[in-house]
Amino acid sequence: MPIEPGAATASGSPSGHVPEDISHHSDAPPAERPPGASPQQPAPPSGHAPEDMSFAPSEPAPPALPPHLMRIRPAIDVPVIGLGLVLWLGSDLAAKDSSWAGCAACDRSRINGLDRRVLGNDNLAAAHASDALLYTTIAAPLVADLADALVTGRRAPGSYRRAAGGWARDVVVLFEVLAVNVGLTNLVKYAVRRPRPYSYDEDNSLGDIHDEEARLSFYSGHASTAFAMMTAWATIFTLRHSRARAAVPVWLAAIGIAATTAILRVEAGKHFWTDVIAGSIAGTSIGVLVPTLHRSDLGKRLSFGLRPSPRGALFNLTGRF
Repeated sequence: MPIEPGAATASGSPSGHVPEDISHHSDAPPAERPPGASPQQPAPPSGHAPEDMSFAPSEPAPPALPPHLMRIRPAIDVPVIGLGLVLWLGSDLAAKDSSWAGCAACDRSRINGLDRRVLGNDNLAAAHASDALLYTTIAAPLVADLADALVTGRRAPGSYRRAAGGWARDVVVLFEVLAVNVGLTNLVKYAVRRPRPYSYDEDNSLGDIHDEEARLSFYSGHASTAFAMMTAWATIFTLRHSRARAAVPVWLAAIGIAATTAILRVEAGKHFWTDVIAGSIAGTSIGVLVPTLHRSDLGKRLSFGLRPSPRGALFNLTGRF
């Protein structure tokens, strides 16, 4: 069948003729560009407003809350607290009804010159005052640390609820200091069984010289507890305010109250000087060591390891405090 001129082929174009680009010959007027648009940018569709390409400034992220000062490890802290309480209560219950012959035949010449001056002290008022200070040194750190935690929580990022959580951790640490101290003190007391100064005088007003309590002089529990609690609070305060000038007055007040408690025990005739000195050293060691080991950043400040040497191995311990 003959093909008529001008008829379209199967491809849709006349035979032997290349189709023209109709986009270049459209009779429709070109879309108007919005004012300020660059020639390279395509014109927006009719009836559509151009999008705003500007970005709104993002709000700054809230500052991260600082980590709690103390880190609690229940798997370690609970057994340590329990062991301290068992040593304290168990030793007291075991010796509750115990008695001894007294110190009438004790040789005074075997007492060192410093302690010999304490013989004859019999001051019941000083004994009561030392008891009152002992309870004060146990309660005061809890109250003072709560006040400090609330003030710090108000100034630092966070809330009072977070400050209360930090105080709860401090309470656990302080309670652990108390438990470790009283447990160790009783363990030493019943192991040494040193007669108290008043046990050398049968007519004293401080207690029965035949009672078990009369030979539990070394070392002073009042002195060790007072120094342990007060130095623990001062240590926690110093760790929280490492650059604060108030740290020096806090330490002076803490040591002053604890030292007064120890001196009153000697004045009362309850302990020798060496008893309160040893108790002060033991209590201070516990009061500083336990909070320091609970620091949340201890792993960053303390490192240890083994290094081989010609004769074996060396243990290296380094710290930054």
